[in-house]
Amino acid sequence: MKKNLDKYGEILYHLINFRLEQYKDSKSMIGVDFDSFMIISCIGSHYLRTKTKEGSNWDFIWEQTRSSNNYKHLNSKKLTIFAVSNIVSLPKETVRRKIEILKKKKLISYSRNDGLLPTEKTEELMKPFATKELKVLANFLKALKKNKSLDQLLNF
Repeated sequence: MKKNLDKYGEILYHLINFRLEQYKDSKSMIGVDFDSFMIISCIGSHYLRTKTKEGSNWDFIWEQTRSSNNYKHLNSKKLTIFAVSNIVSLPKETVRRKIEILKKKKLISYSRNDGLLPTEKTEELMKPFATKELKVLANFLKALKKNKSLDQLLNF
């Protein structure tokens, strides 16, 4: 039997506003379209999963992003254009084209040996974005908690 959410409309309202804020901020703060933002996010997710320790703090993770030693260790777990294409459900040629633009903006690096990686400029642009996004996410969750729909959603 399906569970109903009493405040389904309220939850969707806050979720949609969270997503809209993310969309607007990706354009204004990072200067990329949303598909490119999703590609950067995919690269960031891969990097976090393969290169950071569980429980790492905010500053340590950004410090690791800047470290040139990280590139040496990613060869065995490199992220490819084909993998990103599958993850974000975009045609491979579209991903390749967008990656070329992101490389020109120095937001990512790519080589056949190392795959797709974040750059120092990634930190420069993404750190303020991530800070704002965490605040927006916190407000989203607080709104759900205030409406007594957070627990209901978590138990959905």
